[in-house]
Amino acid sequence: MMTFVVPNYFLENTPRSVITSDPLFCVACSSRKNSENIAVRNVTHAMIFIRNGCKKLKLEDGDITLNSGDIALLTQGNYLMSEIISTSGLYEATLVYFDDNFVMEFLSKFQIHLKDCQNKNIVTFSSDELLQNLINSYLPYMGKKLEKQSDIIKLKTQEIFLHLLELNKETFCDFLCAITSSSGERIKYILESNIDLIENIDDMCKVTRLTKTELRAKMLKTYGLHPKAWLDSKRLEKAAILLKTTDETITSIATTCGYATVSW
Repeated sequence: MMTFVVPNYFLENTPRSVITSDPLFCVACSSRKNSENIAVRNVTHAMIFIRNGCKKLKLEDGDITLNSGDIALLTQGNYLMSEIISTSGLYEATLVYFDDNFVMEFLSKFQIHLKDCQNKNIVTFSSDELLQNLINSYLPYMGKKLEKQSDIIKLKTQEIFLHLLELNKETFCDFLCAITSSSGERIKYILESNIDLIENIDDMCKVTRLTKTELRAKMLKTYGLHPKAWLDSKRLEKAAILLKTTDETITSIATTCGYATVSW
């Protein structure tokens, strides 16, 4: 089964559904008519708001069912099965993807202090009418290209975050705490949790949403290695494990690990 990497999928395949985007902030809309069961991996943090229909998120620790008006927030790097289970066949959702910096700016701007919090990588909320109206206020901006559109949408997202604090401060702070506890390690976290999707440097750029120049600078800072050297080391690690623990042929292992020839 193909794995959809988000938000990359929306930006590369359905740009009309994208309301705004910069390198690490994206708001998009999703609409389906038929039941679907797909594999998803998010490489930035995500907020999912169900406008119509019903969705089930199948995670390692159990399933989460989201009905119309429900919200789920997930930290980056989650691998899950996403199934639309709406009996009417109607499904619509608003999807917000954001990075560590967006959260750090939010905490600083509103002087929010995270004390006595637990790290929760996935949280859910049942929204009230006001919150639903706030999220639906994204929609008039679809198809627009205002000069300050990205700034407007970010301000709307901050407003939604403030309302989530009002709805359930403890739960939302636990989610924010999970982000801040791993802040500064985004590139390391994303690359290592998605190594199975990476075959070359272009894939590394795609999954991190960085240019080759930006990726090279981040890799040198994080690992002290150029991207190709890091990728070669990971291929060798994978090959060594397969050689030690499986009965696969060397030819098969070479192919699995992305080597063009067995001699490598």
